[in-house]
Amino acid sequence: MAQARGRRVLELALLYQMKKRDWAFVAACVAGALLFGVWSFQMGIAFHRSRQGATDLSSSHRRSLGGSQDGSSAGIPARPAADDSDQQARQPR
Repeated sequence: MAQARGRRVLELALLYQMKKRDWAFVAACVAGALLFGVWSFQMGIAFHRSRQGATDLSSSHRRSLGGSQDGSSAGIPARPAADDSDQQARQPR
């Protein structure tokens, strides 16, 4: 018991001996590690999203809402409907 208490006092003494610049260095290292971790996580998310392409859930959901009803073009995304201005531009005058 006395030996464990002595070890604890020694650990606290070592912590109190650290200078302010040492604490600043530790804080800077921790902040850098956190920033790098957040950045790498975001890069990983972006990489996996770019690799999925049109197979992600949002695209397949949009495809099922606007796709053909007979299901013949299930793998092909639905073509957007022509706008009125597009139809007027195609008609000869």
